[in-house]
Amino acid sequence: MSNEGLFRETEPETRHIVPTAEQMRSGIPILPVKLLEVLSPDDWEAFTEEWLTFHKNNGAYRSIRRYSGPGDLGLDVVAFTTEAGFEETWDSYQCKHYDHALYPADVYGEVGKIIYHSFQRTPPFNQACRSPRRHVFVSPHGVGITVGRFLKDPIRFKEEVRKIWESNCVPKIGTSIVAPLEGALLEYFDDFDFSIFEDRTAVELIEEHAQTVFHAARFGGVLPPREEPEPPPLEPTEAESLYLRKLFDAYSDNTGQTITVVDDLSPDLLVHHDRQRVLFYCAEQLRNFARDRTPPRTFDSLQDDVYNGVIDVCEAAYADALVRLRTTISTAGQIDVSGNALVGVTKVADKQGICHQLANDDRLTWKREP
Repeated sequence: MSNEGLFRETEPETRHIVPTAEQMRSGIPILPVKLLEVLSPDDWEAFTEEWLTFHKNNGAYRSIRRYSGPGDLGLDVVAFTTEAGFEETWDSYQCKHYDHALYPADVYGEVGKIIYHSFQRTPPFNQACRSPRRHVFVSPHGVGITVGRFLKDPIRFKEEVRKIWESNCVPKIGTSIVAPLEGALLEYFDDFDFSIFEDRTAVELIEEHAQTVFHAARFGGVLPPREEPEPPPLEPTEAESLYLRKLFDAYSDNTGQTITVVDDLSPDLLVHHDRQRVLFYCAEQLRNFARDRTPPRTFDSLQDDVYNGVIDVCEAAYADALVRLRTTISTAGQIDVSGNALVGVTKVADKQGICHQLANDDRLTWKREP
């Protein structure tokens, strides 16, 4: 008997979608929350460390440390509130990269490690703050319903751990550990504050990670918009001294007169001078934006692109130094910086202002010595 009547022709839904140029380059975008699920355990710890820089930058922590590998005593990523480390308040973040929301069995052993090692004063639990202020479970799928209820009800959580201490906690603390809940250990357990155990959802992690310099590099996407640069201060700062001195040298070379201050400038050169300061501050604002939104050296790489794009032009022969400056600045505005992560937020004025940053760093000079 034929089964043809049981089947019908279908077409993939994507055949009815008109793709964008970005989709043709990169495929259908995957949300960062879903990408968390495919990270390796090591990458998950690295992601957690990156996420915690959000709180470090906001002043909650002084430093972040990873304690990976066997024998970590239940400490994966530790956040210190001061330079004193374990001598003063610290928090612990337990990285659990499983394919499911955390079950009670996934957390019992970790709770047991914190209680047992802080009771035993196992280093580093032997210092002034022998237990963390909070111990946070960090998992891409979050915690399951039961664990979630435990974390909201510390008293009930403690009683559940008491019931399964011998069967589910002690075996995961370490090989050959014997630790019945009696005597001094029982007294310590009864006094232990179970409210230190917390969790974070994947959405919370992504929301805060998105405000770190690591987010765009790890998950892709575009950088947030930049604010408009502030106008230069009326009086130049010390940070402007070198590039402005070189600017005045260019004016002197062009006019044949010694120019060392703004009052010596003609109206046309004064307009040019003020415009160069605006360009410099545009580039400075981009530098600060990159510092807060991209990995280290991203802006340095952009400066190198501009330098490599103008250096041959700058080193050519010209009638005077001001012509050299004008030609170099004009060339900088035309440089293709599409290979840099900042391309989407970089304007012509930024690339031109970078020339003055390079002059400030003594990498570019307008007036050639005879």
